[in-house]
Amino acid sequence: MHINGLGVSMTKLLTLRVASLSFIFWYTLAKAQVPMPVIFDTDFVMPPQDDSMALMLALQSPELEVLGITTVAGNDSLERATSDVLRMLEIINQPEIPVYVGANMPLVHEASDFARTNYGNWYSDDTPPMPSGGYPKISAQEDSAVSFIVHTVMENPKQITILAIGPLTNIAQAIRAEPGFAVNVKQLIIMGGAIAALPNGAGNITPNAEYNFWVDPEAAYVTLRSDIPIELSPLNVSRKSALTKEWYEKMVAIETPFTSLLKEALGQRFERNPEHSFFMYDQIAVASLIDPTLVTTESMIVDVNIEHGISYGVSVGGRESWPGAEGAKRINVQHELDWPRFIEMLIQRVQQHPNKQ
Repeated sequence: MHINGLGVSMTKLLTLRVASLSFIFWYTLAKAQVPMPVIFDTDFVMPPQDDSMALMLALQSPELEVLGITTVAGNDSLERATSDVLRMLEIINQPEIPVYVGANMPLVHEASDFARTNYGNWYSDDTPPMPSGGYPKISAQEDSAVSFIVHTVMENPKQITILAIGPLTNIAQAIRAEPGFAVNVKQLIIMGGAIAALPNGAGNITPNAEYNFWVDPEAAYVTLRSDIPIELSPLNVSRKSALTKEWYEKMVAIETPFTSLLKEALGQRFERNPEHSFFMYDQIAVASLIDPTLVTTESMIVDVNIEHGISYGVSVGGRESWPGAEGAKRINVQHELDWPRFIEMLIQRVQQHPNKQ
């Protein structure tokens, strides 16, 4: 009698154990298959290189669900960013992704001869140049980028991740527009800044300033000092990458609408100079969201200089606070990249035909 009772008890325990393991398995599987909702904020410019490759990576990754694309002036004018991203969506056969028009100029930073001559043309009122294949036939949404960002986050508290790969003007305006916005963003991944306290921390627009932060230092200042959980993908980690002719040829070995654009954009450059290589910027920010193990991060206090002068727009990072950094927040800063795994992911995703995963 005792033995039979034990047998029944063991059977019940095994049944419960199997049921429990089965529930955990299917719950984990279901959770893993739910894509992360993302807003993609960009100063997009064609022909494709970093912005467009980053967008392609995001759209070709089942781990992410791009809820909308918001444009901002940065690499060029707002009109060009919007026109080019709409045309890109047509080319890759994803015209259903909504596009929202954002800020056409920085919060404070005014146009300068240096900016116009050397890098970017964000104040231009000129008609944007025609993208590959002609101007887009689809249009942006009537709602503004800031309105879309704020409403999406507030309607889905602590669920929305924002990928910001241009100047942070739209994000700063969202923070100012809604007091509850910052605490309700799940995470913000920023491509921007250069941290001198870490290796490879020089600037790329001035000796110490990175371009996105330099275009709108005040927006970077507002954003970094907000309550949004932030991970920064600065120039330090970008400089651990190099798209060489060898990697480029592997990437375009399979013909897709996007690899055709890459050939158009980069093919002649590599023909002229086979030894040339390109750093990856925005692509790393996106890839790190898909697979955080691709990068190594360090917790640092990061701030931005908004005093006009030779250090305007320079980002400063330290493991501990320093005089003048009162109010600056601690964020995660990327500084190392698993290049073999990163480039393997990028090539595999870029070579997929749109909507085929």
